[in-house]
Amino acid sequence: MSMVKCRTMRLLFVHGINVRGEAWFRTLEVISQKGAEFLPGVCISGCGWGDALGAYLHRGGAAIPNYQKTGDAAAPGDAASRARWFLLSETPLLELRILPEEAYIGVKPGIGIFTLIPPLAANAKILGLLGQWQAGGPWPQFIGDIAADPEWKQVVESITASAPAVSEKLARAITAAYQQRLREEGYLALAGPQRDDLKAALLNPLDGPPLTAIGDWLLDRLTAFGGRRRGKLSDSTTPAAGDVIRYQSRGEEIRKFIAERVKTTSATILLAHSLGGIACVDWLASTDYARNGPKIDRLITVGSQAPFFYEIDALVSRPYGAGLPDTFPRKWLNIWDPSDFLSYLAAPVFPDHARDVEVDNKQPFPDSHSAYWHNDGQVWKAIADFLAES
Repeated sequence: MSMVKCRTMRLLFVHGINVRGEAWFRTLEVISQKGAEFLPGVCISGCGWGDALGAYLHRGGAAIPNYQKTGDAAAPGDAASRARWFLLSETPLLELRILPEEAYIGVKPGIGIFTLIPPLAANAKILGLLGQWQAGGPWPQFIGDIAADPEWKQVVESITASAPAVSEKLARAITAAYQQRLREEGYLALAGPQRDDLKAALLNPLDGPPLTAIGDWLLDRLTAFGGRRRGKLSDSTTPAAGDVIRYQSRGEEIRKFIAERVKTTSATILLAHSLGGIACVDWLASTDYARNGPKIDRLITVGSQAPFFYEIDALVSRPYGAGLPDTFPRKWLNIWDPSDFLSYLAAPVFPDHARDVEVDNKQPFPDSHSAYWHNDGQVWKAIADFLAES
């Protein structure tokens, strides 16, 4: 899609449950290829929330009997860490932007946290560490630039959690941003162990506890373990069920992640699959979107459970009977397959907003749930027709 000249339309694809790592890149590649064929001129970007915010076993399967004998958390943990740093390399402030709101007393904690940044410029331990790697030259000016940057100031001062609670997130943000600065000024990139050492050195001056005493906010939420026995559950079912449960209990981060990707890509169209459709509907129906959200003109949900969640009074953003707010997009295409038991009708539940299109992916369940993107004659035609409407 990078070679395609965009029309006024920019589309953001939001995936559903159980999409991680290579599966995400393969899915986005298919979406992009189909978009180039059926939606010429429409720029397509991705919102890969699974690697960043999907369900993971927080303690390496400690709650699962015999996990240590039948499971291995090392490989998924390493993949999760790589995915997190990949996201931060593009958007260093990501973790801080999507922090959930916390109750606090008195002055907002972020105001005090921001004052911890300027002294980092002269921190002897950090300068010594960077000096060992011949990477300390830009550091004082880099910290000065952060301290004077309105965006950093706004994001950090908006934090409502305590300094110890966010110290590692802030340390990661600063580390990721410094890696960007090193690249810009022609320095050698930090290796993984060096990157981790810099992050660890930042913790104490940012009022954080020792590295061994804290959890990894993103890594604790980075996807799936599983196995084919009780000890490891299943690679296919653990993240799938976990994603839904986690979203229902702490979906705010995912909705904020979608909002950030919309802002970054300037998308005006959302194409969402499965749980991604629930998250998009929740975000578009939220007061945060009504007050602050960038305008979305069209919503396309595919194999989505959002209407069902609303009917059983389980949609986070709207209690049953409340309907959708006036700020919700009036152009909503909902694609479903009778053989996909995770797809539902939206028009009977949201008649003023949604239109349903039935397709046949010619697959039994559960394959029917992921087969939409190869259904050229029905799915992509419906999307193309929908986007062609005035």
